[in-house]
Amino acid sequence: MKQAPVGIAILRGDDFTVEMANDSYLNVVDRTEEELVGRLLFDVLPEVREYVEPILNNVLKTGIPYHGNEFEVTLRRFGQPQQCYFNFVYQPLHEETGEVTGIIVVATEVTEQVLSKQGLVRSENQFRNLVTQSQFAKAIFKGEDFIISIANETMLKDLWRRELHEVVGRKLLDVFPELSDQKFVKILKDVYQKGKIYRENEALAYVDGPDGIKKFYLDYQYAPMFEVDGSVSGIMVSVNDVTEKVRFRQQIAEAADRLSLATDGTKLATWDLNLQTFDLIHSGRLASIFGYPESTVFTHFELRDRVHPDDRRDIVEPAFKFALENGTYYYDARIIHPDKSVHWVRTQGKVLYNDDHVPHRMLGTMMDITDRKQAELALKTSEGKFRTLADSMPQFVWTGDTEGHLNYFNQSVYDYSGLSSEKIHGEGWLQIIHPDDRPEHRRLWHHSVENGVDFLVEHRLRRFDGEYRWHLSRAIPQKNADAAIQMWVGTSTDIHDSKMFIDQLEAKVQVRTNELTIANNELIRTNMELAQFAYVASHDLQEPLRKIQTFATRILETESANLSDRGKDYFNRMQASSTRMQQLIIDLLAFSRANAVEKLFEETDLNVVLKNVKEQLNELILQKSAVIVSETLPVKSVIVYQFEQLFMNLIANALKFTKPGIAPVINIRSGRVDGQLVLLPEADHNKTYEFISFTDNGIGFEPQFKDRIFQVFQRLHSRSAFEGTGIGLAICKKIVDNHKGLIDAVGKPGIGATFIIYLPVD
Repeated sequence: MKQAPVGIAILRGDDFTVEMANDSYLNVVDRTEEELVGRLLFDVLPEVREYVEPILNNVLKTGIPYHGNEFEVTLRRFGQPQQCYFNFVYQPLHEETGEVTGIIVVATEVTEQVLSKQGLVRSENQFRNLVTQSQFAKAIFKGEDFIISIANETMLKDLWRRELHEVVGRKLLDVFPELSDQKFVKILKDVYQKGKIYRENEALAYVDGPDGIKKFYLDYQYAPMFEVDGSVSGIMVSVNDVTEKVRFRQQIAEAADRLSLATDGTKLATWDLNLQTFDLIHSGRLASIFGYPESTVFTHFELRDRVHPDDRRDIVEPAFKFALENGTYYYDARIIHPDKSVHWVRTQGKVLYNDDHVPHRMLGTMMDITDRKQAELALKTSEGKFRTLADSMPQFVWTGDTEGHLNYFNQSVYDYSGLSSEKIHGEGWLQIIHPDDRPEHRRLWHHSVENGVDFLVEHRLRRFDGEYRWHLSRAIPQKNADAAIQMWVGTSTDIHDSKMFIDQLEAKVQVRTNELTIANNELIRTNMELAQFAYVASHDLQEPLRKIQTFATRILETESANLSDRGKDYFNRMQASSTRMQQLIIDLLAFSRANAVEKLFEETDLNVVLKNVKEQLNELILQKSAVIVSETLPVKSVIVYQFEQLFMNLIANALKFTKPGIAPVINIRSGRVDGQLVLLPEADHNKTYEFISFTDNGIGFEPQFKDRIFQVFQRLHSRSAFEGTGIGLAICKKIVDNHKGLIDAVGKPGIGATFIIYLPVD
């Protein structure tokens, strides 16, 4: 043990006295034999007590060896505390009696190995951080199957359009099967096998993602990653997306092609004039514009001589002088062809300056605009005809520019207003509009001009004698082929007489409306009196019915022996009819109460209302073996007695229309729903509704009858099949209407029915 290459020590007793320690152990703890042997372990090494003592006590107590691997402990050695790592075994020492009297410690220091491993992990993490934090798209593929090991945010978001958990640990072709038909997988295999870097610029790639396949142009590099033995274990991929750069270059090329096509398609001629030597370079089309073959070459002064003398003096030479001073060259002028015919051309150019800001070149274009000039002349002729026609009309005719500024009025405007052209154009059209009508006129006119929509307004215009008369003014925007507004054309028509007639008619309508309002109020009062009469009459009718039922019962009980079977049947029918009559009166009373004018709303817990109704129907619920399941209902401002009637009718309805042999189950739910999801025509889509639904497992009904069941005296089944008066659901609808709510019914024959109450949320 003394000569063993590993640290060995023997500890005795409960206080762990060091009986023996070999040189390897003494070197590990940096103590001499005199300092350690024969002394208590924790007196010599107090810094390890916190870590080691619990383990030693457990080995001494249980006799079970303890193995520690890469156990971290801080030792004070070489004059300072050091963090150390050990692999060790605490082996119990047994006496012949089996008693454990000591512990053999066998320890090997592995500090260097642990620190090296930690350094490797840190290095790996630093490498991963370098990859993930790169501004360029980077990823690492491992093995021959190219397992995705790392991918940074740029690669994931910009190119792959996926999350890390969707790709990490998966084969490249499993994630991107579309790459199998592209060149990249073959190149990856070649880099993996040969261990050589591969680079390529502006490679075309198609990558599939959640938003579909996208086209990319990429500068990329495949760099092999080597193991210690020189073998390739993976490939680092670096990618720079240059799609925008490539597309921009393509757009420039396309723009150059389009420019060439444009000059050909628009018959533009191009020219380049040296302002120092007056040498001229021009396209062949320039010669054809002047009436010569395209092969003809002109000098600057030869072209000047072919301009109409008047235009050369008054237009071309001043425009050339202006261009030298301001940099822009523009004019329309006449030229003379060899056949002496006159044509119009338009020239546009720009002056280029040298470093000393001295003009040295002028670039420009020229086009033949003869047809356009002829069209302008025709337009002027047409405009003259238009003005002549407009001046002869009794209506007001006016026009405006694209900004809405009025620039023409026909003669009728001047005759009506008594104002001169200078007066109207100077102070504006608004001066003849009635002051009260001007704000609305301005608002509508600005709206039409800004949105390009027709203008329409009724306003009063002042006549030359000071009288204001009503006119209907309208204007329509005139648009070109591109839907751009070129001008506004408007008219104003005198509607004063018809306007006065309409005002008189409206006054008569107002009188009639007041008469109808009075009649309606009288009708409401009459309806209230009828409702009170029905209520009283219903109460008075019940008394004779009760007597009919009472005396019929007594006759059957006391005179049964003296009655024939037919007589008994007559009495039974009489009792049944009186019972139905009594139920009808009760339902009419309920319906009358639902129409009552006085409606006292109270904040009410609907769970309490439901509880009261269940107690009132308890006998019927037990008789039917029914189950009522209810969610927590809201607190609402309601008419309490009406909501009790509502719940009573809906639950009683579910208990009535049941399937034979099947116990009724009624589910009551509540919640909130957006108005757009309420499938009723009268629903307000801008509101939120609180709903309460009653769903049963009864006989249901055909969907086409859903509206009919809420009408008074409407029944879907015969009286012999199911009792009732046909008023119960009509009462429910009336109660819901009183609460500004909606009621809906959904049914399936043989499945059941659901009645849904929608109450608006305040």
